[in-house]
Amino acid sequence: MDALSYRMLPLMLGAILLLVSCTMPTNFVAAATSAEAALLGGTIVSINQDALTVTILFPTGESRALPVRDARLLQGLSIGDHVTFELNDEHTLIKIAKLPTDPAN
Repeated sequence: MDALSYRMLPLMLGAILLLVSCTMPTNFVAAATSAEAALLGGTIVSINQDALTVTILFPTGESRALPVRDARLLQGLSIGDHVTFELNDEHTLIKIAKLPTDPAN
């Protein structure tokens, strides 16, 4: 490679990174590998014990009904609870934790 090619390399890499980031899906979860899980948060807007789903409102304003791996994960949860949760690579809720409420708010 000549000197000009070496100087252009950072510019070309930057352009590639910009192109890749613009073409990535805008879903609420990036594709995780099978060994990874995505940690997210939101507010519960509905719980369906029979269908094993929980609908969560995300900070972006989008709401999504998510399948739940185990009915025990829904115990103690109520509509309006602020939660953090993990999804597996199949977008199934595998962990959920209720966030503490601030009595000043």
